[in-house]
Formats: sequence, C-alpha cells, structure tokens
Amino acid sequence: MSVVRYLIDESIPEQLMNALIQREPAMEVFIVGQNMASPKGAPDPELLLFAEKEKLALVTFDKKSMDCHVTNHRAMGHHTWGIFELRRGFSIRRYVDDLVLIWSASEAEDWRDRIEWLPW
Repeated sequence: MSVVRYLIDESIPEQLMNALIQREPAMEVFIVGQNMASPKGAPDPELLLFAEKEKLALVTFDKKSMDCHVTNHRAMGHHTWGIFELRRGFSIRRYVDDLVLIWSASEAEDWRDRIEWLPW
C-alpha cells in the first residue's frame, strides 16, 4: 500500500499547495508547472497520463471537461489514482482539511479510478 500523493491542476490557486505543505510538511504535493510536474498548459489527457505514471491523485476545479477526459482515459485501458474535483466557493482551509484527512486516513489504492467531489 502507498501513501496518497497529489498533483494540483493549474486551475487551483497555488496558495492551496502552500497551505497543504504548511499544514503537513511530509505530504507530497506537486503543482502543474512546478516540481518536475507536467508543464503549464498541458492538455488534460497528458495530465492524466502523468498522474497515472507517477501515482498521483489529481486535484482540480475543472469538472466541465475533466470527467470526459477521465472517461476517455479509462476507455483506453488507463487508470487514475483518484480525481478530486473541488466545489467552488469554499475556503482554502476547507479544501486543505479534506485533502489532509484523505492523505492521513487512507491509502493511494483506495482512490484508484474514483472521482470525488470535495468538500463532501
């Protein structure tokens, strides 16, 4: 079993990544365009392939197109390590609380091929 690791989509403010790391420094958090993650502007299908290869759960606000891309990704025989779609209108702290809870109370394998809305 392995620990949950996150890839933060570029649609998410960078302050979310900073808040996650500040709250839990041991957590592995990557943001598109930084930390050897996918480059900014990478198409969603590339993000999904990168996240799958690196065993990263994707965190995004992009619910409009992401669900379709995930469906296509899965239809080609690929998998995800979790997709967390954030509902707009909540505080950074609320998102951080949920993501830290997921990280601390579950394993990466628990989220395989799942799409979840946060906050719950």
